[in-house]
Amino acid sequence: MPAPKNTFKAALKAGQPQIGCWIGMANAYTAEIAATAQFDWLLVDGEHAPNDLRSILEQVQVIEGSGSTPVARLPIGETWVIKQYLDAGVQNLLVPMVESGDQARELVRAVQYPPHGVRGVGSALARASRFAAIPDYLKTADEQICLLVQVENQKGLTALDDILATDVDGVFIGPSDLAADMGHIGNAGHPDVVEAVLDALTRIVAVGKAAGILTLDPAMQRKCLDLGATFVATNIDVTLFATAMRNAAKAGLNLLPDQTASGVAQTAAASKYLQQLCKHWSHRAEVFFDETQGSVAFADGDSVTLEANGDCLSLTAATGPRGDLVRWKDVIEAHLVRFAFREEFRIDWSE
Repeated sequence: MPAPKNTFKAALKAGQPQIGCWIGMANAYTAEIAATAQFDWLLVDGEHAPNDLRSILEQVQVIEGSGSTPVARLPIGETWVIKQYLDAGVQNLLVPMVESGDQARELVRAVQYPPHGVRGVGSALARASRFAAIPDYLKTADEQICLLVQVENQKGLTALDDILATDVDGVFIGPSDLAADMGHIGNAGHPDVVEAVLDALTRIVAVGKAAGILTLDPAMQRKCLDLGATFVATNIDVTLFATAMRNAAKAGLNLLPDQTASGVAQTAAASKYLQQLCKHWSHRAEVFFDETQGSVAFADGDSVTLEANGDCLSLTAATGPRGDLVRWKDVIEAHLVRFAFREEFRIDWSE
């Protein structure tokens, strides 16, 4: 009886695109929910999510019971870490920050049993062999392990040809870290970064290796698939959950009325105050004004409308349902006071 067939590895080898999602919530329950979505693969993140081997194993187990394949990203490509993940039954590994062919060769040795590699022969204790219920595990396991390495900086890109010359099964390009290393931190969509990523994917595909990427940009996803990338992650569970929760809260709060307060200031310089305040905030908010009326609206929901009529400046301050209207009135008045045109300025507010 051989080791379980790795259908994910077989699909990559056959050039069949596999669409995946990043799983970073570090929880078996949410991983099980994600598994109902029927992505081809789910990446359980041990590098940037608060996971340890036990929590990763719990998530791998629930994903294995679905139609999706679990892939685990290690926190670091150390032999002893790899041994533990493999013995726990994780057949698909993604190793971050690979920068040389020598490093890739050592990782290949780490996932193989002697005489080809250095993986410890302790399968009788391991879940990977179904606790010695798979008699041929030691002889057949190497073929079913899928080693994917992550190239995510310029040093790694320079060494890409050497990395591809090893027996790794695929290379994953990390756009975010690469962007930072190229001087474009936080901007993986920068043209120079995109060009570097697409060039790397093209080189990976050209030598017959599986090419992979995580990108939330649909246009970039399409480009990568068209180039022949075969393991493409299109979303992240943390991002999906956070976005959905924030949108739900916003929709709920939008059911409630804004808080408003009206005020009047007696001043012969009403038009000057109006224009000065609008100009002051024009670089931070959505602003409209002329000599007699103006409006300022901030993204957080704070807004103010102003009208200058002769010797009278009328204002309406507004915040969202949970905004701090008292603070917002004080901010408006404090700014106008600083603009005072040789007079004592005061707003008489009425709720």
